[in-house]
Amino acid sequence: MKRILISLALLAGAIAAVQAQETIKFDKSVHDFGNVPEEGGAVTYSFEFTNTGNAPLIVQDVAASCGCTTPGWTKEPVAPGGRGYVKATFTPSGAVSFDKSLTVTSTGTPNVVTLRIRGMVVAKMPTTEEAFPVAYGALRLRSDLLPMARIMQGRTKQDTLEFIYTGATPPALSFKDVPPQIKLETINAGGKTFIRCTYNTAAAKSQEWGTVKYPVRILVNGKDAGSLTITATIVQDFSKLTAADYQTIPVITVTNPTVHFNELAKGASYTAEYTLANTGKSELVIYKAGSEHANIKITSPATVKPGEKATVKVELNTKNETAGDKLYSVQLITNAPNQALLSLMLTGKIN
Repeated sequence: MKRILISLALLAGAIAAVQAQETIKFDKSVHDFGNVPEEGGAVTYSFEFTNTGNAPLIVQDVAASCGCTTPGWTKEPVAPGGRGYVKATFTPSGAVSFDKSLTVTSTGTPNVVTLRIRGMVVAKMPTTEEAFPVAYGALRLRSDLLPMARIMQGRTKQDTLEFIYTGATPPALSFKDVPPQIKLETINAGGKTFIRCTYNTAAAKSQEWGTVKYPVRILVNGKDAGSLTITATIVQDFSKLTAADYQTIPVITVTNPTVHFNELAKGASYTAEYTLANTGKSELVIYKAGSEHANIKITSPATVKPGEKATVKVELNTKNETAGDKLYSVQLITNAPNQALLSLMLTGKIN
């Protein structure tokens, strides 16, 4: 009889253990923040849940899908019928829509629950100083550089640079040291003011190729106020080539477009050689070989006949260089449509 009673007690305990269960139920699994102002900083939402089971529930871990979301949660056990939370703190950065997840692991059922936060970050409005960082007295520019990018030889291109004037009265802007192929003027459009640049490659005193830079002076009410640099990269215009023309064009290939030197002592010199081949059917013309690096000297052929090879030599003098890893580039401007602007690279380390 005693054995029977013990067995019944053990069976009752087992049944109770089976029936004892933690169940986690969240009020909602997705929260949409809507528009989140970037300047407002971090925003937080707490997902609340109820333990609908009959045993204490423990939230073991909450993992966020990215570093911009910081989780938090109820650390102590949640009794049956009790409430707890999983908190998500999102830090906005840049104007972007976001959809982030939090993976909740607990002793409840289900064991793993995924929560989501969504919204749109609204970028903060920049200050006048941030939007127009170049200040020449009361005149403020978006930049002191107006890049015209790539322009086809013989063509004209326009671009603009926005400016504001914080003085009492609008200024009269004029410019000096402007080359003949460039025209600068001020215009009003949409309630804003701009410097408009018109670059006519055909008006240059001599034919230009490759990267060109022109620093001009800005005059405010006739007085010198500051500088503005106009840049452009002039390449050949291939737009009028016919299908028949493409059968006879020059084609440039480079055996070794990148040359690497291991280490050079400061003050030493190094010469890199690049092998070019013209695999096309007409003469390859190299209009210009140049580099923005002052310590680079380039020796390049002017032409390469069909089927022939040529060598471009790039000499580096490290006398005025600083120590560290280096990357130098050389540009060749050619009449080959497949490589109108060819870049050769030289890399290494100077001790």
